[in-house]
This record gives sequence, structure tokens and C-alpha cells, in this order.
Amino acid sequence: MNLPKNHLGMMMVLVSSVCFAFVPNSAKIAMDEGSSLFFLILSRYAIGAFFLLPLLFLKKTSVRIPTHLIWRIVVSGLLALFLLAATYHAVNFLDVGLVLLILYSFPLGVALVFHLTGKERIKQSQWLCMAMVMIGLIIMIYDGQAKINLYGLAVSFFGLFCFVFFIIQSNVLALTIGSPSLNFFISISGLTTLSLLFLFFPHSTSMAMPVSAKGIIAIFSNGFFYILSWVLFFEGARHIGAIRASMMACVEPLFAALLAMFFLSQILSVTEWIGFITVLSSIYLFEKFSSEHKQE
Repeated sequence: MNLPKNHLGMMMVLVSSVCFAFVPNSAKIAMDEGSSLFFLILSRYAIGAFFLLPLLFLKKTSVRIPTHLIWRIVVSGLLALFLLAATYHAVNFLDVGLVLLILYSFPLGVALVFHLTGKERIKQSQWLCMAMVMIGLIIMIYDGQAKINLYGLAVSFFGLFCFVFFIIQSNVLALTIGSPSLNFFISISGLTTLSLLFLFFPHSTSMAMPVSAKGIIAIFSNGFFYILSWVLFFEGARHIGAIRASMMACVEPLFAALLAMFFLSQILSVTEWIGFITVLSSIYLFEKFSSEHKQE
């Protein structure tokens, strides 16, 4: 594609957000059709590795992990797995909307780490846009009626910590070995870890599969869009940077809401539309200020 790298990166991250929006909807359909949570997550990693392996062979990319990067890839894989575990565990104690709000503040965490380490300076106007994105998400997702559970909050913030450092660590690795290779190794890492858990703790895990064709399609859809979204995200981040990519990824709840309207017949209220527009306009302004900052 003869697009400038900046535009290509933005397009990849936006398409990544569209792909990721399919994940929660397909996951819900799969579990409604009989899939266990453990099988759903295990299948994500298996399907991810299944789709990426032929791609690596076509690109003539080695599937051997460089020795000096093994520990960093293992750390990224564990951070991704801990993020999933923390998210699903936290919703047992907190409202789903509140858990999502905490997790979707990850761009603030990424920006803060980059700012404090001197890797990138963030202007006040950009901080304001990030704050407005969070306000928009609060309006759109959180109804304010959920009970606060301190343990659930602690688990959610642990998930946020994993999310922030997964993005930072994986972004560096993607620059080194490429996004497809990174996500293949992470998929193998997660698949190996979960397989060992099932082997040694079979009574604590459930491998229940969907009982219908609709559920099986949802399982494959969940795994395919999950891995495609992360490949595109880190590929896009190579062009526009981790902070901008993280901010643009905040449109994912917007796409998820639109898809839920289509697949699950859910309707957005007036308040949710206000939050929707606030998030979208704030991300647009963040991009505008980022471009002006680079021109200075």
C-alpha cells in the first residue's frame, strides 16, 4: 500500500479495534452455546497459533525464538495471560462496566510511563484529551450503581498494571521481531501454560465445548479476531507509536457497542450516545494535537 506510514499505522489500529470489537460479542455467543471460559481462552491461543504459523512460513520467518529475547517474550506472554485472568476474575466482584473502565485507562498508564522515563513528552492538551476519553467512557459504560468491592478493585488495577506493561514490553518486541512473530510466540506461550494447568489441575478446569454450529463458529470467530486485532495493533504501533495506538484503541468499546446493536439487538440510550460522541471527538482532538506537537 502506497500510504504514508502515519496513515497506514492509524488504519491498522482502527481496523484492529473493529476486529477486537468482535471478541466480546463472539465470546458471549460461544459461552451461551455451552463453551466454558477455560476452553474459550485456550482456543484463542490455539487458533492464533494456527493462523499465524502459515503466515510466518510464507514470509520465511524463523519460528525459533532468539535466545536473548526468550525471557522478554515469556514476560509478555505471562502479562497477557494475567490480564485475561484478572479481567475475568474481577467481574465476579465488580460490575463489568467498572472493570472495563479501569482497564481502558491503560493509555493514561502507557503515556505516564513514557512521559516519566523521558521517551516522549506529553502536552497538557493531550492529557486533557485523554481525560475526556475517560469521561466519555464513564458516561457510556458505567451506570454508577455498582457496589464497590475492594478486592475486585485490587484485581482490576492489577489487570491494568499488566495491560500497561504488556503494551510497553510487547511494543518493543514488535519493533525487533515483528508483530506476527511476537503474537505467535505469545500464543504458544499461553497455549503451553493453559495446557499444563489442565494437565496438572484437571478438576479445576473445564474443557466444555459449544454444543451447536453457532457456538463453534463463535469460537473460531473469537480466536481469529482476537489474534488479528493484536497483530494489527502492534504493527500499527510500529508506525505511530504506542501512545497514539493506545489512545486510538479506545474506540474499541464504540465498535463493540455498534456490533452489539447488530448481533445482540442492544440499543444505545441518549446518555450512551453522548459518551460515544465524547470519546470519538476527544480521540480526534488528541490526534490533531499530536500532529501539531510533531510539527513544532
